[in-house]
Amino acid sequence: MLEADIKQVLFRCKSQEPDAPIDPKGLYCDNLDVIEFADLIEAEAVKAERAACVTFVKSLNHLVATALEEKRGRM
Repeated sequence: MLEADIKQVLFRCKSQEPDAPIDPKGLYCDNLDVIEFADLIEAEAVKAERAACVTFVKSLNHLVATALEEKRGRM
């Protein structure tokens, strides 16, 4: 994941105090729900890995990639 992706996940997270200031650089947030942040990071990483897998499979065999997308759903 790129730094910009991680910052976007941070901005989507709730905090205990919704009006608490977030650093303009997106690096620090008081009262961040760390569990929620970790769950969202994991979900984004899995989504990126799946997209890379489908792209790789397509480069090897488009019929297998089509079957994979039919079984797992389109990205």
